[in-house]
Amino acid sequence: MPDEISGINLEKGSLLTRVRKVLEEREKKIHELNKTKTELEEANKRLAALLNENYEVGKILVRRDMELSEANRRLIALDESKSEFVSVAAHQLRTPLTGVKWAFNELLDKELGKLNSGQQAVTEDGLKSSIRIIDLVNQLLNVARIEEGKYGINPKKQSFINLLKSVAERMKQGADNKGIIFAVDISPDIPLIKIDEEKMGIALENLIDNAIKYTLPGGKVTVEAFLGEDGVKIEISDTGIGIPEEQIERLFSKFFRGDNALRLQTSGTGLGLYVVKNIIEGHDGTIDIESIDGKGTVATITLPCA
Repeated sequence: MPDEISGINLEKGSLLTRVRKVLEEREKKIHELNKTKTELEEANKRLAALLNENYEVGKILVRRDMELSEANRRLIALDESKSEFVSVAAHQLRTPLTGVKWAFNELLDKELGKLNSGQQAVTEDGLKSSIRIIDLVNQLLNVARIEEGKYGINPKKQSFINLLKSVAERMKQGADNKGIIFAVDISPDIPLIKIDEEKMGIALENLIDNAIKYTLPGGKVTVEAFLGEDGVKIEISDTGIGIPEEQIERLFSKFFRGDNALRLQTSGTGLGLYVVKNIIEGHDGTIDIESIDGKGTVATITLPCA
């Protein structure tokens, strides 16, 4: 009998131990769950605070966006007003300036009597200055029209060869006066293409004038035109001062002039190439500039065949 009682006591002791272990494990899990719950509550608080902060930031961003939109609208309006002012001013200036140029020409043509050497020199200087101012006014007017979307290109199918020959003949005198070799090579195989004769003439004159202007006496300017695989190619090359490599990408920006160009020619607006690029692209063409500082520049125009 004592042995049986002993066995029962042992079984009770083992059961209590197991129950105690189970309770301890559950208590441990409950503690861990409570800890996790506390962490989640803290995380929820932080998330709520963050959401609230983001909401406030969002409101600030919306306000800033509205302010920027309004500022942008005002800038657009100011830019339009500026273009309109430049256009009106250029129109108003061009007529009297043309009159001044005409008056100087009359004096130089001896229409009002002979001039002595001093008067001749002053009149010639005055004519050159009036021509420069008229060119500036015309460039400003062209830029204003481009920005207003009113610089229309009206292409007609015609001879590009005749246009280029005419422009080259006009520009040759300037090269001769400066002591620059001026060579022209135009392939007879160039077909008729669609061009706006007036606008394309402006672009070609500007590029050739730049080549002459920035080439020193004794140098050479070459104008070549031929039929390439992707259209009509016009290459205007010179042995002039060139363009610094880091400045080439800025050439077609308004009012930009290279550092070496400023040293050689203090006068100039930096508007010519901006107008040229718009004219070429208005003909669905492209223009590319390659240059080596101090050695020369090549401007390549590609125009699609009609």
